[in-house]
Amino acid sequence: MLRSIRQIARLRKFVTAPACNLLNSTAATSAATVGKQAPLHTSRIVHKYDKKSSRSRDDIDSDDEVDAEFKDERDSKVVKTKVNSLRADLLLKAGLGMARNKVELNFYESKIRVNGKKLLKKSVQLDVGDEIDVIRGFSQTNPSHLVISRVVILSAGEHDDGLSVHLRRYKSLLIDNYSNPNAYKSSEPIAH
Repeated sequence: MLRSIRQIARLRKFVTAPACNLLNSTAATSAATVGKQAPLHTSRIVHKYDKKSSRSRDDIDSDDEVDAEFKDERDSKVVKTKVNSLRADLLLKAGLGMARNKVELNFYESKIRVNGKKLLKKSVQLDVGDEIDVIRGFSQTNPSHLVISRVVILSAGEHDDGLSVHLRRYKSLLIDNYSNPNAYKSSEPIAH
């Protein structure tokens, strides 16, 4: 309110100023219009929002490129997630949506394989291209085959709050049993 009263007072000064001739009157009106216009400082606001929007556009473009690169196969789904490290237990939790205690239980039952070999430590660091298998059990139709869930690490990149990882998740795969030293042997008796 006070600001508008001050602006009115300024305008009165310009309007009541004596005009001697036609040139002075045009100068007075141009001065009055200059006095009416308050400078707007929008440059800071524009730059502030431009930075965020351009950054988000770049992120969207890079996500589209990555999504085009990792197309979903018939029985799989590509999952993008953020993790703190490439530990096997963290990747299983993020990739399959398993609780940490379920991952731990599968580890102690020797049901987790990395690239076809038994996982000896839950905290082992994995690399891009590694396959993590969780054995669900033997196939009902063919006991020499296993039903597994598989997570494949497609890519991993640094992010400000950890690692951004693309995983390919297979919920249910039917594979041959692993080779002799890593073969899965159930601790439960098999009824034939």
